Amino acid sequence: MADILGFLAGCGMIVMVFILAALFLRQMGWIREDTLHMIGRCALMTCAAGILHLSLALLFQLTVYGKIEDALALNVLFRGSYMNRMFVAMSAPGGVGLVSMVFAALSYFMGSLLFGQYAFCGVCLAWAMTSASLCLIQARIQKITDDRTAQDASFLLLCLPGSLFFLIPGFAPVCLLACSIAFYLLGKRFHKWKLRFTPAAYGWLIAVCSILSSAVTVCAAQGRIG
Repeated sequence: MADILGFLAGCGMIVMVFILAALFLRQMGWIREDTLHMIGRCALMTCAAGILHLSLALLFQLTVYGKIEDALALNVLFRGSYMNRMFVAMSAPGGVGLVSMVFAALSYFMGSLLFGQYAFCGVCLAWAMTSASLCLIQARIQKITDDRTAQDASFLLLCLPGSLFFLIPGFAPVCLLACSIAFYLLGKRFHKWKLRFTPAAYGWLIAVCSILSSAVTVCAAQGRIG
């Protein structure tokens, strides 16, 4: 319980810093109010999705393996070989691929500033990259369709099977951010898109993707993937 409370307190501190920074930028007139709202929505969606995935993995570990000593250690929640290597690389960069090494180096630098909290900084960095990616994707889709469709698309991205890996340390958040930057820049050439999902079709799509995404999280907690 102490680990969980400490993790939530650390997340709250990071969120508060970003909120104060965003409010400062708004008061200075460097970002518009609607942009500030979009950033807030994307950050909240990312945090909610991350907490849900971690909670599901924690619940699975406690149910199957019983009491575990370090509930919030990533190599305990997710038992895959890649996550074990990534967990080590964040405290001593090495042993992973080039893209993963970029993420590990950033996590190591941030963790060094926060008294060795490498895993916590890795999770925060993954959430920050994913949140920034959602903002870029949503901003571009708004130009192609409308605000509602853009919000639905960004939320759907967090429900897709495998979206867990956007929210934990590794190469996935880096690749997502790179793709979102490319989509934002190249999306200027896209024409208006008039195709829309009906509310019923969108609801079914979210439901199916959420079930499959939960299955991926359980497989990652078992160590079968990741």
